Amino acid sequence: MYTNVKKVFLTACIASMLVCISCDTKTSSKSQRYSIETTINGIPDGVRAFLKVPNDKGQPMPKDTAIVQNGKFTFTGDIEFPQMGFVFINGAPGNFTVILEEGDVNVVANKDNLMQAKVSGGKHNQEYVDFIEGSRVLATKINKVRERYTEAVKLKDSLAIDRTRKEMADLDKEGLTYQEDYVKKHPTSYISVLIVNRLLREKMTTAEKAKVFYDGLPDDLKKTKVSEDLFIKITELSRAAIGSIATNFTAPNPEGKNISLDDIKGKVTVIDFWAAWCGPCRKENPNVVNIYNKYHADGLEIIGVSLDGRPNQNNAKEDWIRAIDQDGLPWYQVSNLAGFRDGIAQTYNVRSIPSTFILNEKGEIVAKNLRGAQLEAKIKELLGK
Repeated sequence: MYTNVKKVFLTACIASMLVCISCDTKTSSKSQRYSIETTINGIPDGVRAFLKVPNDKGQPMPKDTAIVQNGKFTFTGDIEFPQMGFVFINGAPGNFTVILEEGDVNVVANKDNLMQAKVSGGKHNQEYVDFIEGSRVLATKINKVRERYTEAVKLKDSLAIDRTRKEMADLDKEGLTYQEDYVKKHPTSYISVLIVNRLLREKMTTAEKAKVFYDGLPDDLKKTKVSEDLFIKITELSRAAIGSIATNFTAPNPEGKNISLDDIKGKVTVIDFWAAWCGPCRKENPNVVNIYNKYHADGLEIIGVSLDGRPNQNNAKEDWIRAIDQDGLPWYQVSNLAGFRDGIAQTYNVRSIPSTFILNEKGEIVAKNLRGAQLEAKIKELLGK
């Protein structure tokens, strides 16, 4: 499969990558006045320019309009916190990105290439410009590799295809390193908050690393919405991190009786996220049955959390119960029949199955996603066998 180039901050699409995590609509006791003055070449007087900011879903929405006069237009207003903005001009393709922040920001743009607009002024805008400039070399490399990959596919040159895939994988790593290095060098930057938010969302960093970064932010930056979103995400992920206490949950079993994790914990407890439709889950089930039968008497408990309930399942409950019977699963089983929308799955940040969490006698998560011999070895260790 072709390497996912979206892992890298390409110059041409960086704004769209950041927009979904850059919506700051909080209220605060302090208001900041921003001014964005743009000089535009190739646009006649009387043409409208539009300033848009992302809504809660990351979609650019109108915030202000201005009229081009003598090759210039200006947006001014009040904001509570820094916010990403996007400027569109009638008759000009594309847009340019600017950060709304306290003070004056100047932009020089050309009608035919708004994305190459020169932005100056303002701490956050300068950091954004520096980040973009630093990514241009990487973007050029990626574009060249993509061209070679496309050509290799056209020629059905398997060796060239494999080679360009490896090159792209290496560029993915280079792109990640570039972002991590930027964050290290700019630990109190609004842009760094956006980057860490995205890396965490894309599972390209850990909650532990993100928390270290968040803890180092100044108080005023912690009050921004993007920082609060980052804190929430860190908290959610930390609930399912190794070393944390497993969050209790309650859900109905096949007979409709509510079963609680806290009520069934043993010396060792395995939370097993699975589903009737999940081939790898069903393939692993005989191994788990064998482990359960060997160690249940010594204190092993298992609770299966079924993520049946996908839209294409005609009768998710019947599928679930049938799979329990076919696979001979003797341990506790619960399900809200809500698929990956299940609140338990979201609490444990389960994005794929099979997914397992191994708890010790204290209810601490000590391991995750172990299967086969590794799962049995860990259970034996915790039971002192």
